[in-house]
Amino acid sequence: MTTMALNNLWTYLQGLSLAKKDREWLAAKLLEPTAKEEEIAQQQSFVKESLYRALDEVKRAKMGESQLMTEEEFFKKLDEDGIV
Repeated sequence: MTTMALNNLWTYLQGLSLAKKDREWLAAKLLEPTAKEEEIAQQQSFVKESLYRALDEVKRAKMGESQLMTEEEFFKKLDEDGIV
């Protein structure tokens, strides 16, 4: 939106007689996309961390440093580390 459009919107909103509850609802709606973006970022971070852990585990198993964990062991470890 252009500055002029935002100013017009602000003027319009100021002209409304909104109760506190209505203003809070409007504020929440304006912040909602940001909250969804943060949730998506958290999900992406979780997937990235899980993949790094899995790849590291495979690499160590190929080098003979450890045996591969079972799926249950892997998810239990993620749960213990607070990732899941």
